[in-house]
Amino acid sequence: MGLHVFQPVELDDVLEGAFRFGGETWALLTAGNENKANTMTVSWGGITYVWDKTCAIIYVRESRYTKEFIDAEKKFSLSFLNHDEYRGLKKYLGSVSGRDEDKIANAKLNLNFDDGIPFVDEADNVLICKVLYRQQMKEECVTNGRVIANFYDKGNYHWFYIAEIKKVMIR
Repeated sequence: MGLHVFQPVELDDVLEGAFRFGGETWALLTAGNENKANTMTVSWGGITYVWDKTCAIIYVRESRYTKEFIDAEKKFSLSFLNHDEYRGLKKYLGSVSGRDEDKIANAKLNLNFDDGIPFVDEADNVLICKVLYRQQMKEECVTNGRVIANFYDKGNYHWFYIAEIKKVMIR
């Protein structure tokens, strides 16, 4: 019996759409309710399988306004926009706080809702998620000191969330 021949490929070549995070790929993490919601950009995250569920993992800094909405509602959406069309929004939505202005309206985006969970209507792909677990990153758990120097020199550690993907919507 002969062995199969395998060809190496770049990971980026097999990941696409909502299953691709990092680099130039980003999503809008939106949480809240029909009365008040906020959104922020995320490019750290991924899709995993844990506790017999397909889940999203996201990372949110302690200081982010959207974190308050995630913690209150225990649900959020990940909206993936066409990156060529919405490239200019990434910096704005990632740097301006919803505490200070209505950045969703100012970005000329619209919220839609799925079972009360807000998502960005202009998205091509949307994941609707329910939080199962959250934990703050801790310095003593980081095994590479360069990570602290490069990302946490001022503290403000990320919280990571594992959230069951309840629905996938594609335009």
